[in-house]
Amino acid sequence: MSGPGDARRRTESALAWTAILFRVAAFAEVIALNFVGDSGLRRQVPGFAPALAILGLESALVVGLTWRRRRVPPAWLITTDSVLTAATAMAMTVMAGTAIKDSGPDFMLPYMLLVSIGIGMAFRTLRAALASTVPLVAAYLYMQAWSGFFWLGAVPHTIGFWVDAAIAWFVAALLRRNATELDETREQVARLAAEQERTRNGRILHDRVLQTMEALVRDGWLVDEKVRTHVAAEARWLRGYVRGDHDSSGGNLTAALEEVVEQAIRAGLTVDLNAAGLRAAGAVLPVATVEALSGAVREALTNVRKHAGTGQAVVRARVEGGLVVVGVLDHGVGFTSRGRGVGLRESIEGRVAEIGGSVSMESAPGEGTLVELRVPL
Repeated sequence: MSGPGDARRRTESALAWTAILFRVAAFAEVIALNFVGDSGLRRQVPGFAPALAILGLESALVVGLTWRRRRVPPAWLITTDSVLTAATAMAMTVMAGTAIKDSGPDFMLPYMLLVSIGIGMAFRTLRAALASTVPLVAAYLYMQAWSGFFWLGAVPHTIGFWVDAAIAWFVAALLRRNATELDETREQVARLAAEQERTRNGRILHDRVLQTMEALVRDGWLVDEKVRTHVAAEARWLRGYVRGDHDSSGGNLTAALEEVVEQAIRAGLTVDLNAAGLRAAGAVLPVATVEALSGAVREALTNVRKHAGTGQAVVRARVEGGLVVVGVLDHGVGFTSRGRGVGLRESIEGRVAEIGGSVSMESAPGEGTLVELRVPL
């Protein structure tokens, strides 16, 4: 079964093996031209063997890195390789001297043309690929001038460097684009299948389980108050699951607040959650923001349960003026500014401050408390 990005990985691996084969073939050809070709003079040219050894080490580095990464080498390495190849070719031309007067720079031309193909595959923009081929073009023109050939004869070959690089770039870009589109299509199909499965499961839960639980609470089948409260809380959670509200992996603050409220209800507090404004805005927040806000609301509800002298609270979440605003309201005993404990200062104000938000508290003895958390959207 294909995973995320599988087509892109396979495409990059195929391009890498293509680059390896071209490079190995290029080095084999330059060896053949200079040691088993039609001219025995090159065997006696001083410095040819060390120069070819440099090309061999350079090619081995490129091939080894490509094989290890299963990807075409990075652009900076390919550009460096182009410069070193050009410098080595010009040095070999100088060392050959009169040995190439009758044949021109053919002893390096096939190798350089194949190197230009690797250049085209390494870059994501055509301009960068052509620019990285410039050292090869300059080196070939220098070699033509040194060998005494008319410079106009070099034009077709120099154009060939750019043509090879451009064709390789076009093919690689087309393969990468097709792979990206294939991966995106697969991801969309997977999301659609998951959504269809969720819908089917939600329909089953709604028709068979949720309605039964809500009927037990609504019709008085449960006599024990604690059991009835617990079943009602579970029914609310299940209804949120059917709606898809509990998927908090993508920064779903509504799902996190649902969970906090359910925990408070299980602890004996009656809590009404109004997150319609947040749900309508479709806000997706960073995970750290969701965790900080839900943790602050949890602490605020804990304070209500322990210190407010009331068993009821309201949690409201909305988007207002570029801010996510979450309020916790109770009509308990309230407190003065001196009554704010460590829990309010650290667990609420500290949490929200760490994510760049602010907290406001309104309270007075006998008039309840309103805690509002504000975080930039």
